[in-house]
Amino acid sequence: VEKVDGGMVMRSEDKAYCILSEWRFGDLVFEGTVNGEKVCLQLERRGLRYRISHFGLQVEPVVMTKRAAHLLSLMPEKLPPDLSKFLLSPMPGLLREIAVAEGQEVKAGEKLAVIEAMKMENVLKADNDGKVKKIVASPGASLSVDEVIIEFE
Repeated sequence: VEKVDGGMVMRSEDKAYCILSEWRFGDLVFEGTVNGEKVCLQLERRGLRYRISHFGLQVEPVVMTKRAAHLLSLMPEKLPPDLSKFLLSPMPGLLREIAVAEGQEVKAGEKLAVIEAMKMENVLKADNDGKVKKIVASPGASLSVDEVIIEFE
C-alpha cells in the first residue's frame, strides 16, 4: 500500500489499484472510487485481514505496507504439527475403554478405544497399521477435544 493524494495505491499479484476515498481504518462501509469507478463496500476487520463484501461476493485480503509484506516474505512458513502418531479425542467425553495394549501391533480399522459422549458410545479405530508406543489416557478419564489418548511409534 502506498499513500497518494486523497487515497492509496494497492498492489496485488502485479496489479495496481488506485483507491480514492475519505475512508478511515475502523469504518464499516467504504465509499469511494477504485481505478475511477465508484464503489460502496461493506468491511469487517479480521486480524490482518478485512472481509470485503460487494454484491454478494466476499474476499479477505491481507492489508499491509510494502515493508511488512517484504518482512513477511522472509519469515519461514510455520508447518502444523504432525499428529499422525497420535489418537486424539474427537470430542469431549468419557473414555470408557482402551482396546489395545502398549507394544501391540494394530491394523487399519482395528478398534482402539471407546468414548462416551452425550449418552452415545463412539468407537475410535486405527487409520493406519502401526504399533502402540504409549497409552496416555486411562479408562474413566474425562477427555477434552484433541486430547491425546494413544501414542504410536
